[in-house]
Amino acid sequence: MTIAGSQPAPPAALPDVPALEGGGPLGHLRAMAAAPHSFPAAALQAHGGIVGIRLGPRRIVAIGRPDLAREVLVTRADRYPRGRINRNLGAVIGEGLLATEGDLWRARRRRMQPSFRADRLGDLAATTAAVMAETMDRWAGDPIDAGQEAGRIAIGVIGGVLLSRRIGEGEGAAFVAAVQDCLAQLMRRNWSFIRWPLWVPVPVNRAVNATRRTLEAFLGRELDRRLAAPDAQPDDLLAALIRGRPDDAPLPRQALLDELKTLFAAGFETTATALTWLMHLLARHPGVAQALRDEALPVLGDRAPTPADLPRLPYAAAVVEEAMRLYPPVYNMGRDCAADDDLGGFRIRAGTTVLVSIFAIHRSPALWEAPEDFRPDRFLGAGAAARRNLLPYAWGRHQCIGNHFADLELVVAMLALVRRWRLEPVEEAPIGLRGRTTLAPDRPLMLRPVPLA
Repeated sequence: MTIAGSQPAPPAALPDVPALEGGGPLGHLRAMAAAPHSFPAAALQAHGGIVGIRLGPRRIVAIGRPDLAREVLVTRADRYPRGRINRNLGAVIGEGLLATEGDLWRARRRRMQPSFRADRLGDLAATTAAVMAETMDRWAGDPIDAGQEAGRIAIGVIGGVLLSRRIGEGEGAAFVAAVQDCLAQLMRRNWSFIRWPLWVPVPVNRAVNATRRTLEAFLGRELDRRLAAPDAQPDDLLAALIRGRPDDAPLPRQALLDELKTLFAAGFETTATALTWLMHLLARHPGVAQALRDEALPVLGDRAPTPADLPRLPYAAAVVEEAMRLYPPVYNMGRDCAADDDLGGFRIRAGTTVLVSIFAIHRSPALWEAPEDFRPDRFLGAGAAARRNLLPYAWGRHQCIGNHFADLELVVAMLALVRRWRLEPVEEAPIGLRGRTTLAPDRPLMLRPVPLA
């Protein structure tokens, strides 16, 4: 049987993907669990961009070349549907957009598309500017934890655009802690040798179930309030989700709650991570912060940017792109091969998990000059063509539905920050990386905000 939209199965004579040597009885399970961002990237650099990695009894194929990534994510996406890694997210978000595939995913994606219309970007920009002003008004020059501040900002923005309400400080902190703990546990669950059913009270399952209850308790109350009086509610993302398209049938409460959890969790965690790294980079590169001020002044004066201003702020866009290249919040993407395939001249057997290493592609010496350096100029002028090798939001049909929202939020937040404050690192020691579900600093990232004269 041939899968729709795919090529016929390749001949069995193709060679298997070369396997990474070593690892012992458990293969490379421990190394992968310890550094899921850098371990496959290092193996890929040494093996030409495609390599087999054994994780206990399982064997995955990692790829770190953009041409192969396009085959998996775009050209033959029907042959490489989402698999066990995405289904794992369903433990928290249920059958939301990030955890589904096939007809259910297509119907949900179609229903949610109007929520991300271009005419909603103005509300996002205004909400982000207001949250930034409120956040920075609290600063007094004492050191701040960039990750905590970025989490508060992202929670504030998602609360405003999704729910039209301000999420309180204590409430927001509880969400940040719950979701971040759960994401760390989900990463363990992804690579664990034994995956216990969720009803078994092992630590990872207790954390996952606690986060699901936390999200459902709060978001369920918000959803029930809207469903009880739909005509008296603001026109925000939640209202658009409930309403759907004119020809959409009403979704049951649990389906709405699953998508609401998806929007909330995805809308804050990845953006918070990206903003954390932006703050780190601005502190380490004061010349970049000054260049941002110089670009913004003649375009904006004293006002906050709107979506219409973005084409006149190319350097700001390039700074965000370069930060996302160096520190992609989502650094790996998993797909399961549905039928034997030929990928790069190698046989990929049905059932194999194919891991697209975004981290490897974004830091490949074959694609980028000085890939470890922060150089926003690489995306300006003739260098703009390099964007074809960026995939912080994925490619193809599963590209992040809110990618334009995330880019705008980061630009507005970044410009608000550099126009009022200069950030300085509290310590000069290099910051390491920790591969949770998102790519996080390996310790609190402490910065000192200095007010501009």
